[in-house]
Amino acid sequence: MNLNLRLSAIAFSVSSSVLLLLAGPANISVAHADDFSKRAYVGIGVGVTEVDPESSNAALSISDDTDTGAHLAVGFDINRFLSVEGYIATLGTAEAEFLGSDAGSIDYTVYGVSLLGYFFNSQSGLAFGDDDTNGLFRREGASLYGRFGIGHLENDADRVQFRRDHPNHAVFGVGLEYGFSNGIALRTEFTAMDTDAKYLSVGILKRFGDASSAVPLAAAAPVIPAVAVLAEPEPPAAPAAALPEVVERKFFNPIQSPKSYFLVDSSELTPESMSNLDGFVALMMGNSMRMRVEGHTDWVAPEAYNVSLSVRRAEAVANYMVGKGISRDRITVIGYGETRPASGNDSEEGRALNRRTEIELLAPVEPQASL
Repeated sequence: MNLNLRLSAIAFSVSSSVLLLLAGPANISVAHADDFSKRAYVGIGVGVTEVDPESSNAALSISDDTDTGAHLAVGFDINRFLSVEGYIATLGTAEAEFLGSDAGSIDYTVYGVSLLGYFFNSQSGLAFGDDDTNGLFRREGASLYGRFGIGHLENDADRVQFRRDHPNHAVFGVGLEYGFSNGIALRTEFTAMDTDAKYLSVGILKRFGDASSAVPLAAAAPVIPAVAVLAEPEPPAAPAAALPEVVERKFFNPIQSPKSYFLVDSSELTPESMSNLDGFVALMMGNSMRMRVEGHTDWVAPEAYNVSLSVRRAEAVANYMVGKGISRDRITVIGYGETRPASGNDSEEGRALNRRTEIELLAPVEPQASL
């Protein structure tokens, strides 16, 4: 079962048990719509969080996306159906790793404003029903509510570079609140900040001011409504990794073009690569074929950096051949970065095969007419 569903089911079970024990006999009063008390309140709470930053580099991944969080809220009851609430919350951190090693963490802080809609109460029934007993009027007894609002995300990082694509987000939530006649209420709620973060919390709040007076009636025990916990759909299967592109050669190549391999983050030719290029240059001195030197990298770096590194590797090969007597007019260079792997990047052996240059033979140099 998904972590959020397990936590939701556990929190609901615990909250229901606590509320039934605390409820006991309660005085039910009659209050009318024009007697509703508009009261301000403050609340605090703690809970568990799940944050989900995305990495554009497969070598950098999130090793731990769950943590503990806390929040502070200030609200105002508008009418029997609605309350407005401002909040600030710290959602903990997401731990990152780079190729299996600790790479730092990203902290999450959110704040915003929401509307809370109360749609069921154990004493009043449905919010739009005809029963005008004091449950929703006084926020007493057990109430189900939904949350909708907007928020803003702030981050701080330890050793990890990050970029916020969408700092503003929508907020959705559903919760259970139990209110007492002294203005104190207990809450448990599941909140989603768009797709960026999720927060399952328990908290306590205090309403200020006196509720409307009413005539006492018979005692009754609150009824906790049942809530169905729906299973989330299974996430779609990840798409299969794309196969390396196959490049069709336009010209028959009777000469074996050498590949040069490089160390990590290096564009310097190794002695073995220089020896292979020496034999290739000797063969190319006897013809006028043009050459294209193609540079490649593994994926262990940002994409823009890998493109630059692949060009430097191709230039190193071109400069070496020019130094051995090949005309620079016969050589062009291009850098493909990490986009054309020769092997998988999930092992050191595969990454070593991707740190390379290849030489493609093209049409001969066209002779220049003399005047």
